[in-house]
Amino acid sequence: MKFVIIGSGIIGLSIAKALIDKKIHKPLNILILDKYAIPSKGTSVHNSGVLHAGLYYKPGSMKAKLSIDGGIKLREWCKKINLPILECGKLLIPFNENDYVNLEKIEKNALNNGCNVEMIDHDRASNIQPFLIKKDKYLWSPNTSVFDPKLIVERLYKSLKEMGVNFLKKSVILDDSDKKRLIFDDYTNLSYENYINCAGPGALDIAKSVTNKFDNLTILPFLGQYAVQKSGLEIKTNLYPVPDPELPFLGIHLTPRINKSSLIGPNAIPVFKKDIQGYDLKDMRDIPSIITNNIILFASNKSNYRNHALSELSFNSKNKFYVNALRYFSSDLKSNFQIEMDSKTYGIRAQLLNRNTYELENDFIYEKINNNIHIVNAVSPAFTSCFSLAEFIVNKVI
Repeated sequence: MKFVIIGSGIIGLSIAKALIDKKIHKPLNILILDKYAIPSKGTSVHNSGVLHAGLYYKPGSMKAKLSIDGGIKLREWCKKINLPILECGKLLIPFNENDYVNLEKIEKNALNNGCNVEMIDHDRASNIQPFLIKKDKYLWSPNTSVFDPKLIVERLYKSLKEMGVNFLKKSVILDDSDKKRLIFDDYTNLSYENYINCAGPGALDIAKSVTNKFDNLTILPFLGQYAVQKSGLEIKTNLYPVPDPELPFLGIHLTPRINKSSLIGPNAIPVFKKDIQGYDLKDMRDIPSIITNNIILFASNKSNYRNHALSELSFNSKNKFYVNALRYFSSDLKSNFQIEMDSKTYGIRAQLLNRNTYELENDFIYEKINNNIHIVNAVSPAFTSCFSLAEFIVNKVI
């Protein structure tokens, strides 16, 4: 019987690497399953490619513990195998008085997490990014970097394949734990020794087939749209607004990319479509539940959701990205600043909602059940944290 990993995104691939590095399982004894494609073409390759430095996460949380160490490990691995890393840093720019208050809170939080950050003035900030809008202060994170998600996923997949790891395109719908077999959507099955469930949006349903521990959780899918800069001022560093500390979304930001163009986005809007880039509504009856949850969140304004929803409301995403991009700069750049929507980068963020509290779950969530591990919440910064998160999970296997 094989040791099974469900999901061939960055977390699944990193777990396979950790199992091999720690000599827990030989490559030939590892089988990685994925519903859509191998390697995954889901959220792992549909994001802005920012290697986060751990600024925002609550001290003591899994995200705080794993993102800094994970970022170091991922950066070192990329350099070792000659994959490009753009070590360009990040500036947080305040746009109102409340932003200045939150900026100081983020600085304090980042320092508590052991991050390298500092407040800087306009002279220093404009040396990092020319023509930057003038503000009293900015938060500078020199350790924030940029990578190419697709290159990393493909290289890691190639390495595992060459070592003899097995891959199979199959959709797991539940665990028949009494018989130690996984049931596929075509009604075939696979016996297992043990498994790790890191199936992204599908992980919650698989976990619910063996426990009622997560019955209070449901998925609220958000679509992140992006635009790409076609001409205009060169973006030298990541430019971010000051995020709302109550929300797990960081706002529309500018990201310089490995290929020298810059990415603008994402927004975060609820989606109700079936089968879109790694998220599949198993049944159209899911849609009323998603609508209801959005209405309740909006009405209650839990996690400041109403303010987020109103800010994201737009019938012209391209214009929204254009306006949000230009607000970072002082000069009139409209004449030569051109963008276009980049649907290839669009991705789904499967945000977990706690229906008991109607609050969004912000930290990584996992559970060990019958010696199998279910990772039911691995949203951003999961890619940054992938090697450290994998090691943490694999240590639970031993």
